[in-house]
Order: sequence, then C-alpha cells, then structure tokens
Amino acid sequence: MKYLMIFSLAFSFNIFAQESENKYEPVSNKAEYFFGTFNKGKDLEDLMDWYDDFADWTDDQGDTWDSMTVAILRPQYSSDLSSHDFMWVNTWPTPTAQFAALENWATDDDAIDLFSDIPITNTAVVDTWQWTVSEPAALEAGMVMYAAYSECYLEEGVTLNNVYDGYVDFAKFAKENGDTVGRKLIVPTTETNSDADFHRLMYTSSISEMGVNADRFWEKLAGSEAAQNMQGWECKNTTSYIGYGMRVPN
Repeated sequence: MKYLMIFSLAFSFNIFAQESENKYEPVSNKAEYFFGTFNKGKDLEDLMDWYDDFADWTDDQGDTWDSMTVAILRPQYSSDLSSHDFMWVNTWPTPTAQFAALENWATDDDAIDLFSDIPITNTAVVDTWQWTVSEPAALEAGMVMYAAYSECYLEEGVTLNNVYDGYVDFAKFAKENGDTVGRKLIVPTTETNSDADFHRLMYTSSISEMGVNADRFWEKLAGSEAAQNMQGWECKNTTSYIGYGMRVPN
C-alpha cells in the first residue's frame, strides 16, 4: 500500500472562462471533502483500518480508481473543534474520472456492503474544483503533513483570475528564496455554510516545514514587492489540520 499526502481544493465551472489579459492559465482538478464524526467507540485508527478494506476493493475495479488521491485529516487548530472529527479528501484529475468512480461505488454490491461497515457518520460532503498556485517540497511515502484552510474574500472589481496571477508571481518569488509551501485556491460547487468568495489551502510536506516557512515569510518575503502586489483580497478564519496520506494515483 502506498501512502502519501496530497491536499486539493477547487473552483466551480463558472470561473474557467479565461480573459485575454490573464497572465496565467490555471491547471485545475476536482476534489471531494467528507466531513464527519466517529461512531460511538470508534476513532481515527478504525477509519484508517476501514480505508485498507476500501483500498482492497478499489484494486479489484480495474483502472476506475487509479487516478484518485486520498488523504485523511484531523483538525489541529480551530475555533470549533466540535464541528467535525475528521476530513476525508479525494482528488481527481477530471470530472470524468470522478463520476465514473462514483457510479462504480454507487452500483457495486460489494461497495454497498463495505459502506455499511464504515466507522464514521458523514455530516457534510462538499464537491469542489481547485487551481494550483505552487507545489510543496517533494512528497515521500509515509509522510505526515500539515494543511491550513482559510476563508477568502474579494474586494469589489477583483476577480479570481486577478488573485491567481498575483499569487503565482508571489509563489515563484517565494520559491527562489527557499519557500516550500504548496498553495491551492478553492471554490466549492456544493452549497456550504461559508460566505467566502473562495478558500485558500496552504500545505507542507511535513509538520515542521510549516513553521520554517512561516519564519521565512516574515523574515524575507512579507515586505517584498511580490507580496505587496497581492492586493484586492484577504483571508481569515483559518482551520489547520494534520494529514495522513493514504493513496496516490497509479
């Protein structure tokens, strides 16, 4: 079994129209977020054990699930730790791959039986698109990672494409100065309780890397021209997670 952490979040279809003045054309993918609580007497270890059974089932489904990535995350810093015990994230390269797997999951008798034994209760399932701003340091099997999700808001007249262009420029400058943070911009296609215009994900290949990169930002990057050019949007209400990678694409 291969273990690796990849986090992904995303943009809805209506923002994919690119105007001629956009500097960068984003690379997009799909992501599914499952939020929930552990059933009575169950915990994270039980969920990971159940994942092993799920992975065995997917291995018997031909190439239907080969392009999926899976990560299981637990909240670390949050203003409301009671809202959910875990977040399960699936990422897909395209809607075609995502919905082919969903059809397989919904119609296979063994999958239905497997689902009946799951040790959690989902309280929300959010479908999303994502745009990649930067990649983290090289990921290795078995690594435990850190991820921070924030609610973000646009000022009047600013578009997500404007945000993306400036953020990519900053990420390139940051990388030249040793930065190793992965960054995503996110918009759900499913209704949520948030009034944010989009969400931002920042993640690192290890927990300690997030601290190193935070120090680097304030010491080397915060006062840079690239940072000052990221105007017209702000992020707040951050929830952070420790994540465990469970699957990478074959």
